Amino acid sequence: MKKIRKDFLWGGAIAANQAEGAYNKDGRGLSTADIQPLIPGADPVDLHFNDLDSSTYEKYRRGAYFYPKRQGVHFYDRYQEYIDVLADMHVKTLRLSISWSRIFPNGDDAEPNEAGLAFYDRLFEYMKSKNIEPIVTIFHYEMPLNLVDKYGGWANRELIDLFVTYGQTVLNRYQDIVKYWILINQINLVHKESFASLGILTDQAHHYEQEKFQAVHHQFVASAKITEFAHKLNPTLQTGMMLADTLTAPYSCDPADVKLNFQRNRMQYFYSDVLLRGEYPEYALTYFEDHNIHLEITESEKVLLRNNTADFLAISYYWSNTVKASENTMDPNSIVKNPHLKANQWGWSINASGLYLCMSKYWDRYRVPMMVAENGIGFKDVLTSDHKVHDNYRIEYHQQHIAALLEAIHEGADIFAYCTWAPFDIISAGTAEMSKRYGFIYVDYDDEGNGSGKFHYKESFYWYRHVIDSNGQELDRTGE
Repeated sequence: MKKIRKDFLWGGAIAANQAEGAYNKDGRGLSTADIQPLIPGADPVDLHFNDLDSSTYEKYRRGAYFYPKRQGVHFYDRYQEYIDVLADMHVKTLRLSISWSRIFPNGDDAEPNEAGLAFYDRLFEYMKSKNIEPIVTIFHYEMPLNLVDKYGGWANRELIDLFVTYGQTVLNRYQDIVKYWILINQINLVHKESFASLGILTDQAHHYEQEKFQAVHHQFVASAKITEFAHKLNPTLQTGMMLADTLTAPYSCDPADVKLNFQRNRMQYFYSDVLLRGEYPEYALTYFEDHNIHLEITESEKVLLRNNTADFLAISYYWSNTVKASENTMDPNSIVKNPHLKANQWGWSINASGLYLCMSKYWDRYRVPMMVAENGIGFKDVLTSDHKVHDNYRIEYHQQHIAALLEAIHEGADIFAYCTWAPFDIISAGTAEMSKRYGFIYVDYDDEGNGSGKFHYKESFYWYRHVIDSNGQELDRTGE
């Protein structure tokens, strides 16, 4: 039996592109996130900002849309207020990201933008003054737009050195104040966040699937180079790789369902197998051969990957799905909803036991320290006339998931942090809505960016604070 560590990091997670705003302030350049529009009345399960062709890219870039991520929730200007309310919730950590285009506005600039670097100096120092440990993601779905226009995104090998330069810059700058670094957010989620993650336009690719995997290979190499640099720079630095948990279950005990599920899950392990085990697994090489995918991988890159594996594994977990051989393929987007699970209005199924299962499976496979980098679910919260949000549904969700996490720890999994997505309301990554709320703190902005910006503590705020104070031992208390 293993108990939760006394120094466990309870906290939350946000992304710069969903929170900071100030898209044109202090020398920041345009990023891919800045051209994601709000599409009023869109299907809530439609991720319209995924596979973009040149026409859609230009339409979004130059159209008459409202772009919510350009203003976020004004975290850039109000960061002290946000950190203060997190401190009031007694959080131990905040996972957040650095905006690449705030440091290198065009991605290939000769020198970094000092104003951008100075902002993160102030932010990290203020967090430390409030005893909040920063866990920093270097690339979280916002590359400088110039890297799409000039280079064609991560499919271009030149992005390796450009990203490494950026990574080395921030590691050098913040090595004394930031210990934990996640290099690339959800590196495996290229089937749902292709453009945001890779910056490739579909009609500019000769073999789209091949170019996506080549782009991911470039991200592997860049990650290994940054890990090598970090370990030489400061041996106390910890670099992590991050997966979105997309492991599925067989729809039934039909052997065909079981086999497809096994093959599907193995190709989701592929990303962490490379970055944690240091080599391309045989099953992935066979998949590539069977699908006419030919990657350019040099011998020196194989050595680099083998010698510079990640220190920890970060996982985002939201939902679970099943696969049925008669309906589904190897495409990760091809799934069948589990009929035993309830879902929110965006189609996200709720399955707390899935968190126990995935963290246990990853621990059994890799035996490296792990963290939950994201866990949460969006709801349409109602702010009452007396400025309350009665969100027992959110409390119930996190109660169940934290209990599942504790079960994995009890059985031996080495887990050092749990970050909810998000501790306060921010812009949705997939749909650019504000009304899809995750936080324990209600932030008074609407989908069009209107509102007072005031903070209102939801009932879940007081519940989570008590969970933190009890180090996860008391989950049943509700509300204030």
